[in-house]
Amino acid sequence: MLSTLERELSDRYAVELLNLTLEAEYRAGVLSSSNISRTLADVGRVVRTAGRFDVVYLHSSFVPAVTLIRAALLLGAARLRGSATVLHIHGGNLPEWTNRAWKRLLIRAALLTATEVISVSDGITDALNVPGTHTIYNGVDTHTFKPDPGRNEDEPVIVFAGILTRRKGVVDLIEASHLLLSRGVRHRLVIVGGRPDEGIEEEDLVRQAATGPEVLVGAVPHDEMATYLNHADVFCLPSWFEAMPLSILEALASGLPVVATRVGQIPLVVDDSVGRLVAPQDPTALADALEGLLTDDELRKHLSQNARQRALDEHSLERTIAEIDAVVAGAAGHPPTNS
Repeated sequence: MLSTLERELSDRYAVELLNLTLEAEYRAGVLSSSNISRTLADVGRVVRTAGRFDVVYLHSSFVPAVTLIRAALLLGAARLRGSATVLHIHGGNLPEWTNRAWKRLLIRAALLTATEVISVSDGITDALNVPGTHTIYNGVDTHTFKPDPGRNEDEPVIVFAGILTRRKGVVDLIEASHLLLSRGVRHRLVIVGGRPDEGIEEEDLVRQAATGPEVLVGAVPHDEMATYLNHADVFCLPSWFEAMPLSILEALASGLPVVATRVGQIPLVVDDSVGRLVAPQDPTALADALEGLLTDDELRKHLSQNARQRALDEHSLERTIAEIDAVVAGAAGHPPTNS
């Protein structure tokens, strides 16, 4: 999403991407000496950079507390240099995290460093409970993500795309796949994803669960995801919690029926006309939903057509960019560039 924003807005603004993502192994959201030193170094980078720009735009999950404090420090550094700030929050677990009064107070204090706040889901907006928060749903590039009319596989393929952590439901999906194979339902499960913020231990738990014929691809560049979706028949993301997953929108745009969990904003995107929804952490229900799609070619074809049309009609990237443009321009004190 960040690279897409940079590309789409670069013809309207002078945009520079300051990548604060650590490529080496780390545990985000954990209070540690390495994360403290990393945050202080990143604050220094923002201080050195922010003064040259009208707006600093930060994309963050925002919780837990360590991540929240880090975001506030980065935004505060930008404000000290005279830049307006836009905080774009995507953390699907934020509604559950705000279950204590001190957490809600911490959120309000941290948001004082943001000129404007964007949320990707109604659930996040409601949990923030801060007037003026902009709810902007994720959009998908329907030119990059589109059906492949030449697709031809020997057996149905399920694809999962997400970080390798139990909270994304990938272990539940592996168990569901094993159940399907025991029922004689032919399919191939392809798992695309890299190391989660929780670190290598969580990824190892996922890999230990993969004892069958599933294919673990690992992390791939975002611009290669369309290829994996074009070689699939069904997309599955059985997360335990979510906001508005971009991966589901990309799957819909690619003409894939979606099997997902009834969490976050997903029920507003996925219904029986484009896929199936199940309760989280229920591998048997997940297997049942997948079986219905894997064994019915005509149903998959019908849902595929609906999925593509929904992406075109309701989740275009152009609309998302226009809404973000208006927020950025407002933060900078200028009218939107498309006005």
